Amino acid sequence: MKNILTILLGIACVSVLIYGHFHWNQRIEAAPAKSPNLSTKEIETQTDKKQETSKPSKNLLNYTSNWPKAAVERWKQTQGEKKPFKILFAGSPAIGTDTTGTYAIVKDKLLATFGENNLQVAIKTFNSTSTQVITNKKQDEIAAEEADLIILEPFILLNNGNVLMQNTVNDIKTMIDDIKAKNSDAVILLQPSYPLYKAKIYPSQVEQLKQFAELQKLTYLDHWTAWPDANTEEIKEYVTPDQSAPSEKGNQVWSEYLLHYLINQ
Repeated sequence: MKNILTILLGIACVSVLIYGHFHWNQRIEAAPAKSPNLSTKEIETQTDKKQETSKPSKNLLNYTSNWPKAAVERWKQTQGEKKPFKILFAGSPAIGTDTTGTYAIVKDKLLATFGENNLQVAIKTFNSTSTQVITNKKQDEIAAEEADLIILEPFILLNNGNVLMQNTVNDIKTMIDDIKAKNSDAVILLQPSYPLYKAKIYPSQVEQLKQFAELQKLTYLDHWTAWPDANTEEIKEYVTPDQSAPSEKGNQVWSEYLLHYLINQ
């Protein structure tokens, strides 16, 4: 009899242990999963990223206040469509490349400010006179970029000594008309190339380009106002020794002018 009681007591103990283990497993499975512990700094970082992602486009719109009205309206439209706005720099090699010169500086700052999801920046250059551009229909390549805003340096320096100013003006008008015919939404701005030390005819050609822009009601980016007087020795620091391109100082002053216009802060 004593052995029977011992066996029954043992069975009861085992049953209790089995039930307790089963009940504990059920509680663990039913408990909600906990997220890993985050430090206060990590939580703040995640919050900042969410706020940055959801930043309203109207904050970026403030940067565009110097732009022509049509370009600002196009910016609003592309933002509403969740598409990037495209700026194209076109002209002679004087404006730089993807990695060097004025263009490279401007491109990097624009993308850092507006973000690659909101803005595309591209370049199209031709080592040609304006007449050669028209003859070879290079303006079609500019139009094919389908840019919303085109900043055109219309080969004014390469034309110097090669193309009469009246022909230059006609070429520029043809260029603009052809681009607009294929891309009617494009807003076109004009800018001159860089200044030269004690040039004789070139400054008057640039002045005529400015007058042409005013007559055509085109925005003219007069970056020469930011350079030293071209008739002084100081200008030599802003161009290469043979005056074939802007120096580092020249690229800096040119890019700063453009960025001040394109990013109103």
